Amino acid sequence: METARDFEDPSVTQLAVFLQNRVGQLRELLKTLDQAGVSVLALSVADSADFATVRLIVDRQDEARRALTADGYAVAESTALAVVLPPGRSSLLAMCRALIQAEINIHYVYPMFLAGDGGGVAVVHVDGSSTAAEALRRHGFRLMDEQDLHRS
Repeated sequence: METARDFEDPSVTQLAVFLQNRVGQLRELLKTLDQAGVSVLALSVADSADFATVRLIVDRQDEARRALTADGYAVAESTALAVVLPPGRSSLLAMCRALIQAEINIHYVYPMFLAGDGGGVAVVHVDGSSTAAEALRRHGFRLMDEQDLHRS
């Protein structure tokens, strides 16, 4: 998506929350966000024996960060790309191909809960997000930004 709002590449803010790996911890985190009026648009959980990292894309990241911090959660922020995938079974493959051709390392990918243009939306964390955004746009992909999340 070309944007006239700013000269920066479209991206979204990803929140990473660190949890003890115990029953009910994810539910409590989601309850905190719900009580703050924050909608979770994408979620990924990576666990280990003792801890889990929950990665979130939300519609109101400032409110989410405040609510989570107030409840004692450790929260980190990073930038990710929200790539709108066109309909069709090869769109995820085409996205990966575009990034690999640009020699962009993909750290991880997870889906968003909302659909874009009849396809899906993939949250992608990469090295060099500006270069990645440019490569994806060159291959016809649309990228969402924070303002798109507020309209979802």
